[in-house]
Amino acid sequence: MSAPSPAHEWIRQGRGLGPSIKWSHQTDGPLTSLSLARESGDVIVADASGSICRMDRGGQIAALNRFREPVHQLCWSDDGSAGAALVGDDTLYCLDRTFQSVWTVNLPDVCMAVSITPYGRHVAASLADGTTLIYDANRRRVATIETIRPLAFLAFCTTKPVLIGAAEHALVTAYSISGAEVWQEKMWSNVGDIAVTGDGSSIHLASFAHGIQTLDSHGESVGSYVLEGTVNHIAVSFEPQRLIAASFERSLYWLDPDGAMLWTAAAPDDVVALECDPLGEWAICGLAGGTVMRLDWGGV
Repeated sequence: MSAPSPAHEWIRQGRGLGPSIKWSHQTDGPLTSLSLARESGDVIVADASGSICRMDRGGQIAALNRFREPVHQLCWSDDGSAGAALVGDDTLYCLDRTFQSVWTVNLPDVCMAVSITPYGRHVAASLADGTTLIYDANRRRVATIETIRPLAFLAFCTTKPVLIGAAEHALVTAYSISGAEVWQEKMWSNVGDIAVTGDGSSIHLASFAHGIQTLDSHGESVGSYVLEGTVNHIAVSFEPQRLIAASFERSLYWLDPDGAMLWTAAAPDDVVALECDPLGEWAICGLAGGTVMRLDWGGV
């Protein structure tokens, strides 16, 4: 692995098996959202200037567009063919690979989170009034879900048609594409982020001072990892091989499936977004100031 440049000295100062920086990208403004197309390897980033950018596996810019307002939420299909972007507080765009609009919906309330299925056939949007809407590829609303608390985080499972949602305050749920409830679980801790393995067998919650809470595919608790700091961001590989987490205190953690610490370091800026590759060989880290980097432990 190549040695970090002086700007990435914080990598060398970490504990454990540190990564190399495969590539680094600087956005035009503060980073607002980041997504990884896990099959194609594309990384899509959005910033406060309204810019949205797609980079290939090597970090080269492949597509670029700009909206009049910032993109606050961004998600991309695993195959890289389609994505969804929340522009402003309540305008949902379905985009193709070149960032051209396929359709647009003006949502009836402020949007909290968006998610898209692996091949871009369905998009979910959760609203501040506790409603979650699911649209198909033709902009037809196929489900309306009501929860007692608004879902601040959404994630579709990859290998089965299930939508996982989490409220900021002690609620995790699972629904089918048609809107039928699969299960609901009340938690004893607040939630700052959610990450789901490909088949939904492991659901990881960034639970602040409670560390990482883990549920199985039925919503049952299967354990927790207590880390130093207040965990607020998390990502997991497609198979449960690796976890990457970040804290309010700017610490980054690279973990194995049992929660064993493989590497930790203090990031130079607030971490606002994390993504993990399917095999757990590399991760994408986005910092508040607009720096996006690929941390590589041996991937290609």
